[in-house]
Amino acid sequence: MKLKLIATFAVTSLGALSILSQASAAPPKAKNDAAEKAAAPKPVPMPVFPGLKFGMSLEQIAKLNDKDLEGEFKKKFLAASPTQSLQVEDELRDKKAVFRRSRIDFLDTPTGIDQSALKGEYSYGNKESLARMPARTRDDGKELPARHFFFFNDKLWKIYEEYKLGPKSNLGTDFDSAVKKLAKVFGAEPQKVAADYAKGQNFDEAVWKDNDKIIRAVDRGDTLGIIFIERATQENLSKFRTKQVIDQHELDKDVKAATANPPVQAGPPPSEKDKKDAAAKKKK
Repeated sequence: MKLKLIATFAVTSLGALSILSQASAAPPKAKNDAAEKAAAPKPVPMPVFPGLKFGMSLEQIAKLNDKDLEGEFKKKFLAASPTQSLQVEDELRDKKAVFRRSRIDFLDTPTGIDQSALKGEYSYGNKESLARMPARTRDDGKELPARHFFFFNDKLWKIYEEYKLGPKSNLGTDFDSAVKKLAKVFGAEPQKVAADYAKGQNFDEAVWKDNDKIIRAVDRGDTLGIIFIERATQENLSKFRTKQVIDQHELDKDVKAATANPPVQAGPPPSEKDKKDAAAKKKK
């Protein structure tokens, strides 16, 4: 089958990291007491692919990925012999299938994702799902981060990217340096939010908001999470998560009762003789 190939195009997103090398041209915003205004970035393009939008289905995103991979493989096809072309085509087909096969549905049973840093980004029983693109190095040398796409009823509402921090990272060596660089890119200082395990927030975060997006930078030590979220969905989660969120790993209440420490039983009150003996010991 003859493949329809397209030219390689630039990825206009944080995923390419080119935006991080540019200081913001936006004028400084006037400071006031409203934290949201202080954390309002200039318009930020959606990450990963040109044309990517909230509300897209997994298959629509997969087709954007197909086009990007076709552009990446163009040189391989041009350099391949007729026999090698079949091998390149097989390799391309396998890479296209990775994203489609990665889908995980959050039904009523726990998944392995609960043991990862993504716990708290989804709920069970509310038609939520996840698809992933692993970190990899493109043939042109560009490093692509691991990316996680979250859906409600097969409609994209959140993208979670993972970047390694360190001496060679464009984002810096640690969370604080990454946040400073992102603040320059976005043209605004973030709102700092401390970890709150009771609310399901397991890491310290820096948060920006624009008209349609919430952007969260997540402190995971030597890994930085950058999350792009559809603001309208995030601010109305109760309408989408109608099923009560239950900790799938919490002990059953009967098990808790059976394994709980027994209450301490109070003994009889001391007699007059015991009181006199205790008083005598104190005098000694």
